[in-house]
Amino acid sequence: MKNALLRFAIPSKGSGYDDSVALLASCGLRVSRANPRQYTATLRGLPDTEVLLHRPADIVEKVAEGSIDIGISGIDLVLEQRGDDEDLLVLIDDLGFWHVELVFAVPQTWIDVSSWQDLADLSVELQNQGRPLRIATKYQSQVRSFCYSQGINAFQLVDSQGATEAAPGRGYADIIADITETGTAIRDNKLKIVGGPIIRSHAALIGSRITLRDNPHRLELVRQLIELIEARRRGRRFYSLTANIASASLEAIGRLLAARPELAGLQGPTISPVWSKHGDADATETAWYAVNVTVPQDELMPAVDYLRDIGASSITSLPVQYVFHARSDAFTRLIEALG
Repeated sequence: MKNALLRFAIPSKGSGYDDSVALLASCGLRVSRANPRQYTATLRGLPDTEVLLHRPADIVEKVAEGSIDIGISGIDLVLEQRGDDEDLLVLIDDLGFWHVELVFAVPQTWIDVSSWQDLADLSVELQNQGRPLRIATKYQSQVRSFCYSQGINAFQLVDSQGATEAAPGRGYADIIADITETGTAIRDNKLKIVGGPIIRSHAALIGSRITLRDNPHRLELVRQLIELIEARRRGRRFYSLTANIASASLEAIGRLLAARPELAGLQGPTISPVWSKHGDADATETAWYAVNVTVPQDELMPAVDYLRDIGASSITSLPVQYVFHARSDAFTRLIEALG
């Protein structure tokens, strides 16, 4: 049924689109778009799902109001727009991409301004001259709260939904508060960053309490998506090793591997007899066993070296695609939030 479709929004262009599509593809879910000018797509691998392409800020707004079920957007926009809205849920806080920072930037010619305290002092000076410190930003809620927390009390927020870096040069603001990934646009507009990041942001998966609470079919689709994303992100950190080891008994190999528990896999090694390709073996010969362990990426070479030390041969390694836990923590939190 049409009303049972899961409406899933992702950014329509730029790195947000590219990284979202890449994340989904790594989970076996392919975004299929008839042409780049279309703002709808299908998601192969997850049934009954319609992909919608929107501006990141619009995704947050539409998920909050319930016209979209779930979406990918920046946590900076979520924090800015959510406020006390309990219908906007964060399903996965950090998807591992789209890392940016919300910062203050001032003209490079302001050589005496290099910290938040300097901005607080400047705001007092300007107030004594009869005007406020003008800050161009689209993150008004977060910037307002941050200014007050840093003692910057005399200021005026100037709404800026685009080309914020140009505001000081055009004369309608003194400084800006905007997101940056590399700082290039800030430097290109003859500005410099002062202080540290106001917030650090990244891509998040968000959902609508309104549309998920009473629709079991959509909720099941969301569970599958969440589980795939969680398991794929865990799997990227692990490798599966398989080696053949000659030994007098399975127990002897088990003891050798137990001596290095950090290299023995997620729960423990899997050890199984190897059937000789030469047919009937001499009963007095040492038997061969296949050992399989799953190890973190940074333990790959220590694990290989230890397997060699205990007599392993023909060691093979494969990246782990998914690591599923007994239950999904993110989905459990979602069920609790839905009541």
